[in-house]
Amino acid sequence: MTDIREEVKKYYSKITGEKDGVMETKICSCALDDLPNYVSEARSLVSDEIVKHFYGCGSPIPPALEGMTVLDLGCGTGYDVYTIAKLVGENGRVIGVDMNEDQLDIAKKHQDEMAEKMGYKKSNVEFKKGYIEDLKSLGIEDGSVDIVISNCVINLSPFKEEVFKEIWRVLKTGGELYFSDIFSDRRFGEDISTDLILRGECLGGAMYIEDFRRLLKKIGWEDFRYIKSNRSIIANDEIEAMVGNVEFYSHTIKAVKLPALIEDICENYGQVAIYNGGIE
Repeated sequence: MTDIREEVKKYYSKITGEKDGVMETKICSCALDDLPNYVSEARSLVSDEIVKHFYGCGSPIPPALEGMTVLDLGCGTGYDVYTIAKLVGENGRVIGVDMNEDQLDIAKKHQDEMAEKMGYKKSNVEFKKGYIEDLKSLGIEDGSVDIVISNCVINLSPFKEEVFKEIWRVLKTGGELYFSDIFSDRRFGEDISTDLILRGECLGGAMYIEDFRRLLKKIGWEDFRYIKSNRSIIANDEIEAMVGNVEFYSHTIKAVKLPALIEDICENYGQVAIYNGGIE
């Protein structure tokens, strides 16, 4: 059986090699016009070539990142990696993982340039070529990561349970999964899930949101939060006809790896947290 990941790799290599680098739909053309100023300022440092060939459906960048170790799954050309590299500071660390060598080549090419733009003595980012379903083979150890992010990539994996198990493994207790991806409002058939164009456009592998909820609970996440949700715009008549009445949404989701014996859902019993400032 052909590994569909190889077909996805070819799909993105083809787009990356094209002059305009434009996909067939607007699914992975995320709007970044409502970001906090400090995130926008960090993004403004990123080289144009990286931005041009990066594809995402949200902004999976949590607050309070200084000094953190952050892992970006399916980092592509490194737009989010370099944005977060600025936000974690020179003593923080960012690891980008991607299976596509053409995208990683662009990310790595700008590594020294980006460190210089940020005023760092050396780069605080590292790129690894491999599959997000098997982080152990890349040397990413148990409980070694504070934050795992991903931007419109987990949908591309045919082995989603393995992906989330690996995320759970590498996160520290109290660590956070914070990711943006495409989800569907219903299950759909193989005519959609196995179509290579729909797969590459982040539609064919989109998870039905309730199946996603059950999968997270199975692995250990009893509770998660929707940080942002938008209806996904396809803007391609032919592809819209192919998916029929299935509706797709871009969700940005936060899930914290909590220890055992914590309540399985958010409970309000009068508890209070007071924020005294200090987080930019």
